[in-house]
Amino acid sequence: MRKLFLIICVAVSSTQALPPVRPVLPPVEYLDTETVTNMPFTAWQRNLRDFTVNLSFVATPSNNVEIAFGTDTGTTGILPVGDGELSPDECDLVVGWNCGSWFVEDGESGERFTAAPTGGCGQHDFTLRVRLRHSGAVESVRFLDNGTEVFAEIAASKPAWFHAPAWNRMRLVGRGENVRAGERFSAQVTPQGTSMRLR
Repeated sequence: MRKLFLIICVAVSSTQALPPVRPVLPPVEYLDTETVTNMPFTAWQRNLRDFTVNLSFVATPSNNVEIAFGTDTGTTGILPVGDGELSPDECDLVVGWNCGSWFVEDGESGERFTAAPTGGCGQHDFTLRVRLRHSGAVESVRFLDNGTEVFAEIAASKPAWFHAPAWNRMRLVGRGENVRAGERFSAQVTPQGTSMRLR
């Protein structure tokens, strides 16, 4: 099976940018196994107004793809510092696809919301857009599946857990035989902020 390559571009500003980093997400060898990678992620910066998450891939009744965001507060040895990975209890927001439906999960409470895909399985482009106030509070939320609004009820409630300034790590998980090269995953904060594009 081919490997899933992740291309991360971190843009500090329009005049200063860090070079791309290209880690490799190991392939899924069996249908009942998963592949995981963790990435540094800056969720807050001055004048931040938008937080966007995008998943673009071929969705099937058996595969799973998800992006989780949270604060890495694990330990390395005896030191109370991050261990470089988001454990399940460190994930505050999880967004993804699970065996035939989209889901959004509040990592702290464990509450999960699901929605059927627009037009069934196949190629999908799923986007979560969170508009933030200058204070960092959530102003508005939108979910789009191939351009069609989904999760309208939860979007209208504008949950506070859809963004946290302290987030410092992103975790990407893939399961199933269709997790392969060519799929695109991204998370972005704008304007003039940190842009992460994974492919």
